Amino acid sequence: MMRGMELKKGRPGRRILALATRKRNPVPIESQPLENLLYVLLGNPVAARSISQALNGDIRNLHGWDIQDLMALPGVGEGVAGKVAALVEIIRRLVQRA
Repeated sequence: MMRGMELKKGRPGRRILALATRKRNPVPIESQPLENLLYVLLGNPVAARSISQALNGDIRNLHGWDIQDLMALPGVGEGVAGKVAALVEIIRRLVQRA
């Protein structure tokens, strides 16, 4: 997880925002490892770790994966796979607009 800091269970979104906006030594969101970002979005630390490790910490490595590949990972079920699929579609639309 985060270098020297872990996102607290239950409220990862609040924790990542608090770290990014604190006055002393803020931790920018863009510096967060993929595992932490996925934990914020998915709310599932096991799935976040599994996906991050499978992708070697780089979301671009998701290219070529399908839903079944994701669901084969520990902690990843239909709900998490659906959230990742939605995230990929949002990214695709952002890139398409650029």
